Amino acid sequence: MDVIKKWVISGVLMGLMVILLIYSTQPHSTPAKNETRNGEFRWYNSPQEAIDEASKQNKRVILIFSASWCPSCRKLEEETLQNRDVLGKISENYIAARIDVDSDPSAASNYGIYVIPTTIILDSSGNEIGRREGYMAPEEFLSYLG
Repeated sequence: MDVIKKWVISGVLMGLMVILLIYSTQPHSTPAKNETRNGEFRWYNSPQEAIDEASKQNKRVILIFSASWCPSCRKLEEETLQNRDVLGKISENYIAARIDVDSDPSAASNYGIYVIPTTIILDSSGNEIGRREGYMAPEEFLSYLG
């Protein structure tokens, strides 16, 4: 009887491990245009959509180039882009776009992206005024935003 219980428990644990493995390898989706995140602001999927909106609102644009498989990108997303102060600063002063380099390689190429994550600031006309490569902690990110 003890042998059967061990096999059942082992089977259940293996099943859970397989489910967790499948879930963890699924790509993280990027919010669609006009999807509100945390009620703070909207993330756009394309640089041009963000630039168009920025020109209407006379705001700067922040572009974040990343990929679902990138550990530094996930860290930026989880630690920095979830930070209340960072979200507030972006919401107040910027139109934001997240670009997945695998889903939109042409945008990555157009902006000369070779390292991810890369964060680019544009003026409301789409002219680049700042670029940072790599992970930034919330305090560093806030300093970069000005």
